[in-house]
Amino acid sequence: GKQMIKKGGRPFGSTNTLPEDIERRKFLGRKIKRRRRQIKKTQTDIGVAIGVTFQQIQKYEKGVNSISIFRLEPLRIALHIPIHKTGYLINKYNPKCGV
Repeated sequence: GKQMIKKGGRPFGSTNTLPEDIERRKFLGRKIKRRRRQIKKTQTDIGVAIGVTFQQIQKYEKGVNSISIFRLEPLRIALHIPIHKTGYLINKYNPKCGV
């Protein structure tokens, strides 16, 4: 569809994404994928569980899309991550740590 163009000619809603944000998304995506495979679930399984398409799960795993705060808890449950390990999903990725 058509995108709204605001003054300055940039598509509406696009922001300057910081490189560390992209890295954080990719890092989280890898963790999600690893966990999903560990519990032997498909992208479709997880998508159905949290109310998104498998394409959306694919985008999360590739780090293309960031995960909405509203999806974190359903995702934690779908991936069988214990509540005390919630930090697993939301920890601050720090490229300097060499994680």
